[in-house]
Amino acid sequence: MSATHFAYDRVAQSLATELTDSLWRAGDELPSEMDLAAHFNVTRRTIRKALAIVEKDGLITKGKGRRTRFRGKTIDWSHDMVTGLPAAARRAGLRLSTRVLEIGEVPAGLSEARALGLPLGAPVTELWRLRLLDGKAMVQQRSVLPVDILASIAPADLVRHSLYDLVRRVSDVGQLFVTEEHFSPSEASAREASFAIVEESRPVMRVTRIVACAKRPAEYSNSILLGPLFRF
Repeated sequence: MSATHFAYDRVAQSLATELTDSLWRAGDELPSEMDLAAHFNVTRRTIRKALAIVEKDGLITKGKGRRTRFRGKTIDWSHDMVTGLPAAARRAGLRLSTRVLEIGEVPAGLSEARALGLPLGAPVTELWRLRLLDGKAMVQQRSVLPVDILASIAPADLVRHSLYDLVRRVSDVGQLFVTEEHFSPSEASAREASFAIVEESRPVMRVTRIVACAKRPAEYSNSILLGPLFRF
């Protein structure tokens, strides 16, 4: 391996580490090539080669005559408002696809009844979805909603559109907001592992939350994050 080759590989690796393990957000500008060359004590030619590697990996965008910007292939988790995953994925430059795995009516258990303000055993709609980012499974979502909210939504629409957008449009619930949210280290249950095609008891980050409209709770969700693309 030549010294020059080693230099731009080393710089590219360092840049990738800085961009993914720090506070960079999509659209942030990187320093100029001249400043980067001075910082890493290499030539501008080496910097250009290093940036080309990082750009190929999808971490930055570099246009002619424009500064280099962080592409932001991470999703910043919103704690104070309901943001559909499709919109968040687009902002991060990620391609989202959704698989509706199962949907049906079930009796509300302890957690569902408490979260939705319903009697224990009341009928609710349970929706299981697998969300893929750039073709890789990243989120296994279980959503539980009052039966009337999902009654007019076709499963095919859940593949193409945000659940929250559909709920707003079809159910006329108005603005949605997060009333409670918890994050905890956990393990994939047998059913979650089967749906997500991962090993049972795999370590995951579990996110449980309640989403409500002005009149009542609208959704209880219990999701597991399967990849490293989320920042909290």
